[in-house]
Amino acid sequence: MSKTSFRILLAAACLGFVSCSSNVDMPKGGSKGYTSARLIQRDPNLPAITNPTEQQVHRMIQNSLSKQFTSKGLAYGKGGSDLVVAYLVIYQEPGMTADYRDYFGYGRNADDIAVLAHKRGALENERPEFFRQAGILIDVIDARSNKLVYRNFARNDAIKGASPATRAARIDAAVAQALAGFFR
Repeated sequence: MSKTSFRILLAAACLGFVSCSSNVDMPKGGSKGYTSARLIQRDPNLPAITNPTEQQVHRMIQNSLSKQFTSKGLAYGKGGSDLVVAYLVIYQEPGMTADYRDYFGYGRNADDIAVLAHKRGALENERPEFFRQAGILIDVIDARSNKLVYRNFARNDAIKGASPATRAARIDAAVAQALAGFFR
């Protein structure tokens, strides 16, 4: 399915589900008692990410996650970790929301999150001009119990054609903002 078709289907689904109540948990547990974390395993059956900008964004997010966890004293990236870190990237323009779930995994209401993001960020947004915004939702999951320990998000306007340095700085700031409550 092409990205355009996916976006149209997602927008249609979001419009159909907007009236439904949200079932999005936002637990705010902390890092206390944990010593290590790793990125969630990407489904090997998903098609490869071939878009260079998407590849760059995922690499920057993953570098930022590693930096955030190691700077707070947690080992990051090895198997057998205490925590699993997942993320969902959301992109919006007026009336349109797309999400990228490659590193989000399964079973934690990604559809409900996408619907809520579309409702709040695209449909209820009262900005009169054209806008582009992007966000990241980060889940931290206890690897032993599979319990969602922490979830938060950050969003900001997206800059089309941003330099790699600008993009990296903005992604790093968003990841830090989304994880700030976890490292209290």
